[in-house]
Amino acid sequence: MTTAVEIFAPDSFGAGRRCDSEFCPVRNPWPLHHVVHRANFRRLCTSCVLRHHRGLFCSVCLEVLDSVPPPSGDTAVAGIARCLRCPAAAHSSCLPDDSASNYLCPICEDPEGFSYFPVGDNAIDEAAARALLSASRIAAASMSRAAAAARVEAERKVKLAAVARKTAKEMLETVTLLSNKRKEEMEEADGKDRMKENSSSVNKNEARKVKKKKKKMITLSSSSGLLKKL
Repeated sequence: MTTAVEIFAPDSFGAGRRCDSEFCPVRNPWPLHHVVHRANFRRLCTSCVLRHHRGLFCSVCLEVLDSVPPPSGDTAVAGIARCLRCPAAAHSSCLPDDSASNYLCPICEDPEGFSYFPVGDNAIDEAAARALLSASRIAAASMSRAAAAARVEAERKVKLAAVARKTAKEMLETVTLLSNKRKEEMEEADGKDRMKENSSSVNKNEARKVKKKKKKMITLSSSSGLLKKL
């Protein structure tokens, strides 16, 4: 027996919202799930979440699988059947007898018309409820993985920033040390130049004094010679 439950999705709530899946025909879908698809954050309707994650749930009973199905060939051991055309999986117990080896998922059988969440007139039946639950679990797991990856990336960037800050500090200290050393060398060189200039000035003064003294002695000698002649 299939039961239907009324859901509250007023036009004002769903108006203008679209599924981010490129080929989704649904207008104003409700609800939209936040997932990471092909390394991008997207908002997908329930059916598109399941379409893009076919290997994570049984396409017959719509229950999320406890683990990723093994490669083709080991399906009999795991009790999981694989679709012949896509990664979709199904419990072998959910399939008719002797059909696991040639199983085709609902999407491959009807690519354009099939929907995992065919809700109309604000009503949802048991199958759609299972689809909604599985899509919500898959979306939650997807966002949890994205959050964990973002946390790891943030920690990595913090470590890189700390290393860069330490390197910059060491480089600044090295530059400061070299600058101070260069300044000391320049001051020492200036001091030596001033000492040379002072020494040269003293030598010049001494030379002038000696020259002046010699000139004076020559003058006195000349004067003495003149006096003797007189």
